[in-house]
Amino acid sequence: MPTYHYECEKCGHEFEMDQKITDAPRKICPKCRGKVFRVIQAVAHILKGSGFYTTDYRSEDFKQKEKADKGSADITIPPKNENKPAEKKKKGGK
Repeated sequence: MPTYHYECEKCGHEFEMDQKITDAPRKICPKCRGKVFRVIQAVAHILKGSGFYTTDYRSEDFKQKEKADKGSADITIPPKNENKPAEKKKKGGK
């Protein structure tokens, strides 16, 4: 059963209620009898364990490429040459 979060417009009282999806939303604050509204909240949804696409259903070819990519992560980037002044373009095409 989903839990819905409500907030009162009049007194600011916040409360939660377990309601069926088919139940009508609450309209009156239990504290001051003012008008209430549902507050939308973010819900985390994480799929873990075996049986999901990333762990079980990927092809063997993909898994081998992924392992090879992890091994080639030691790429060296050449340092910038800070002693060399930047080249300036001349105006007028000369």
